[in-house]
Amino acid sequence: MNGLTPSDRIGRAQGRRRGTRAFTIVELLVVIAIIGLLLGLLIGGLRAAIASGKQTKEANRLKQVLLAWQMYSNQYEDRLLPGYLEQCMGDDGVQTGAQDGASWQVRFRNKRGQELAPELCQAYPWRLAPFLDYNYDAILGWRLDIAEDLDTALALETDQVQDLPECLASVGGNMDGAGTELQPAFGYNAYYLGGWWRWTNGTPRLTFANVTQTQGGTSGTTTTSVTALAQSNISRPAEIVAFCASTFLNASPNPYEKLNDTLAGAPWVVPHKLGATDVWGFGGANLESISLNQTGDAGGDALSASVPAVFRSWLSPGPRLLAAPAPQGDIGHLLVYQSQAIPFERYGKAVSVGCCDASVKFLTLKALNDLRLWVPSADTAQFSHSN
Repeated sequence: MNGLTPSDRIGRAQGRRRGTRAFTIVELLVVIAIIGLLLGLLIGGLRAAIASGKQTKEANRLKQVLLAWQMYSNQYEDRLLPGYLEQCMGDDGVQTGAQDGASWQVRFRNKRGQELAPELCQAYPWRLAPFLDYNYDAILGWRLDIAEDLDTALALETDQVQDLPECLASVGGNMDGAGTELQPAFGYNAYYLGGWWRWTNGTPRLTFANVTQTQGGTSGTTTTSVTALAQSNISRPAEIVAFCASTFLNASPNPYEKLNDTLAGAPWVVPHKLGATDVWGFGGANLESISLNQTGDAGGDALSASVPAVFRSWLSPGPRLLAAPAPQGDIGHLLVYQSQAIPFERYGKAVSVGCCDASVKFLTLKALNDLRLWVPSADTAQFSHSN
């Protein structure tokens, strides 16, 4: 009908097929590479958004803790929440209270109104819980397994250096409320705010009560403490760290790199230098190691001796290798010289920090490497004090 013979139609169809251009292998590889690049950018953006969301939630929890901490001071005539109240073990490991009458004579209760065992109230969480209306999320919001409430939260088993304290070991970590006491999301600046209190011969003693301070190269023995015991003792509330995200880490001759955000929290936190002892810092891969006795006995290092026996099982006993402090300005991976509770970048690349004025900041570990942010009496970057 159109004047084309069957052979003409076949020839035209073959010509159309010959004119169709296919993708080359190179073009396909380029397309695949572009798609992979776009997916990488998308996934990276999603991860950043998720981390930002988690950090925002963490900041909200921290804000609640800070406001509760201020409420405590308002109720107790400006006094700061004590950082640590030794209840069950003296320096010699002997149970205090029953033997020598050493007791704080203060009892705390959980949300159900049940009296808590004294050993559950040594660190801050249970003493602050009433001012938080026993809010589970504010204290234990980092946990993936949501327990029923603070009253029943058990301590999670982890591979961190946080074996249960001696006075909880008999119950194997199954004491109700142990998770609240041992693994809160935020550590308290316990040595320098409220104080680290221990019993000595039936008398409560404040750690760092009489120390030799060095300010800008001038040294002198003080008769006062470097620890603030009242809100009015804090002259720079917008700068001093009250709480921050924290976790326990082992001393190691090797630097830590990326830490898992599911690591258990810790009830206190310490600066990079505690007294005259280096605790954490930064450095590269070439680390010199030294062996120290960490048992806390005579001849042991000063930091281990300053840790009460009740929590000494949280610090790795016996000789171990410690990384030598990094040279000034050598900022690299995190180094931990002493097993301790240190600031923790749980989400993202910054630590959630709560200051004494109830403000929340996000600071890097490098920024926190300044004692002026931790010690109310520190006036210069060169500040230091003895043990």
